[in-house]
Amino acid sequence: MATSPGAFTPLANPALANLGNEVLRDYYGFWPTTAAALGLHAYDGQLPDFSLGHVAQREATLRRQIARLDALVDSSLAPDDLLDRDLLRANLALELFQWSQLRSHEQEVMLYLNVVDASNYIKRDYAPLADRVRSLTAFVRAVPDLLSTARATLEPALPHPHLRTAQEMVQGAITFHRGDLAAAVDRVGEASLIDGFARVNQTAVDAYLEFDRFLESRLRGPDAPFAIGDQNYRTMLRCGEMVGLPLEELVRIGEAELRRTHDAYAEAAARIDPSLPVSEVARLLAANHPSAEDLLVETRAMLDGLRQCVIDRGLVTIPPGGNLRVEETPPFLRWAFAMMDPPGPFEERATEAFYYVTPVEPEWTDQQKEEWLGKFDRATLWDVSVHEAYPGHYVHLSFLRSIPSCVRQTFLAYSFVEGWAHYCEELMLDAGCGGDDPRRRLAQLGEALLRLARYLNAIRMHTAGLSVAEATRFFQEEAFMDHLPAQKEAERGTFDPGYLNYSLGKLMVRKLRRDVEAERGPAFQLRAFHDELLSLGGPPIPLVRRRLLRHDDGVLL
Repeated sequence: MATSPGAFTPLANPALANLGNEVLRDYYGFWPTTAAALGLHAYDGQLPDFSLGHVAQREATLRRQIARLDALVDSSLAPDDLLDRDLLRANLALELFQWSQLRSHEQEVMLYLNVVDASNYIKRDYAPLADRVRSLTAFVRAVPDLLSTARATLEPALPHPHLRTAQEMVQGAITFHRGDLAAAVDRVGEASLIDGFARVNQTAVDAYLEFDRFLESRLRGPDAPFAIGDQNYRTMLRCGEMVGLPLEELVRIGEAELRRTHDAYAEAAARIDPSLPVSEVARLLAANHPSAEDLLVETRAMLDGLRQCVIDRGLVTIPPGGNLRVEETPPFLRWAFAMMDPPGPFEERATEAFYYVTPVEPEWTDQQKEEWLGKFDRATLWDVSVHEAYPGHYVHLSFLRSIPSCVRQTFLAYSFVEGWAHYCEELMLDAGCGGDDPRRRLAQLGEALLRLARYLNAIRMHTAGLSVAEATRFFQEEAFMDHLPAQKEAERGTFDPGYLNYSLGKLMVRKLRRDVEAERGPAFQLRAFHDELLSLGGPPIPLVRRRLLRHDDGVLL
């Protein structure tokens, strides 16, 4: 019997299936933009409601559903059902923490801006353009109300790094609405649809301009602390990643891995030029970058070779189909260097995946442009493309389309998603895909140093009083970064306390692989292991260990 997208498989335990479907319906209803991005287009045209009353109702719903999931007896559940139950519970607990402890709707301006991305209505041809324009018009019509809720709900004092990043996003959204979005709607060719959209779009732009003034006024006010605190940090890791290690132990592990990676980096630098200090070799690497005009061209040229090496070395199965495109990062998402935007797992028609690379900004000085492009030196760009495309995010997220569990298609752990992609960078070089080019090894280790700096800075910024300026210096000194990208990384850490998960996830995947290999002995096959791993979706690694190991000792790192 077929099921509709976003519904439990009929093979699930009946009690779990009924409760799971209720949980999913409530989740999609509260987060309609997430549901639409997953490919559930019944939710098109809607924005979430983060008002105090609606969030309070959501908190009560989450508490009830967690209690009902806890009441299901483990012995009554098959392994797949147990995995789905535990994954559901983990995500409900994480969301409840977001509202009840972090008070995200009152503290996090990015919560509001992260849900107003209108690009999916024009970049993927999942329905006739006229239908998408109608949905887009409804979506854009709702933007002023969402921004009004933000102004009414957010605390009077907010962290200034959050506000500055939010201003960049708002200004990028205004540029997008006035430019690419309006131009895409013009192609529909129906005057009534074009005029109707133009009216609501201007209202949305006016609302963004008003919100920009709101942000500017808050920037003239007091700078609120950004740190979520020790206890909240521990809870975030326990709920989101099922990691309960003491923070002191996590810091010890991170520092040891940082030292090991620095030693390997120095060895790789000596292979390039033993007469120069390591920092100077890093500068030589950064100087070998594409021009601003050729950044996307050179990125596209790397992908076929990466894909073929994954196939030739038998590293992981690449799902058939798909359409991967390299594009400039949209203006409202340029707080990141690069990112993958795949089609949702429930998307039935549109298969385009977008590998976004963030260009230089025209208003930057020549020095700022050079510093930014230095982060995309050719060796590092190869490594970033491994992470984002083959066999990283693109391959992983392509697996989601065939997973027979809507729960595992919907809920992904930060540490799994980023841990897998970061693990792949080392995997590809160890498999010989980078040749014997020491620059690529140096770049891979440089990216590892960046992620380890995130790991340690995230913990220290949110639990030990590390400032943005101090975190910036740490990125410069430990990851050999220029000031502008280092500052961007430090500012990201203020609103993304979980970005330690790149290194944390990689270390857990690496440990899982060693444990599975030791348990299976001569029967272990690397591609089979990777396929098994990705076929589970992206749950927290402790749940993966329960599925792939006969005897899990619970040691994650």
